[in-house]
Amino acid sequence: MSRNGSFEAYVRPTLFTTYAGWRGRRWHGEVPTGDLPETGRTDEVPDPDLLRALSELSPRQRAVVVLRYFEDLTEAETAEALGCSLGSVKTHHSRALAALCTSPLLTETLAGTPLAEEAR
Repeated sequence: MSRNGSFEAYVRPTLFTTYAGWRGRRWHGEVPTGDLPETGRTDEVPDPDLLRALSELSPRQRAVVVLRYFEDLTEAETAEALGCSLGSVKTHHSRALAALCTSPLLTETLAGTPLAEEAR
C-alpha cells in the first residue's frame, strides 16, 4: 500500500465495477417471432440511369435524396439522420433535384413530367 492510500482507493472501485459489470450483463438481442412485420418496401431495382445520375451528385445531396425518396423520411427525420439542420436538408434537396432535372442521363425518363417542365 502506498503512503497516502491511493492504491486501495483505486482497487476497490475497479473490483466493484468489474464485478457489477460482469454480473449485470444480460442478453438484449433479438427475439424470434412467428410473423414478420410488413416493411412496405419492394425489391425493385432502380433504373440504371437514375443510379448513374445519383452517383454524380455530391455525397450529401445523394444522401438527402435517398433518405427522402427511397427511405421515405420527412425533412426533419432526414436532418436528424444526417446530423444537420433542416435548412441544410432543404438546400441539398433543392440543389439535388435541380441537378437531376438537368442531367442528360434522365432526359428521356423525365420527359413530360412536372419536374422536367419545372426545370425549364
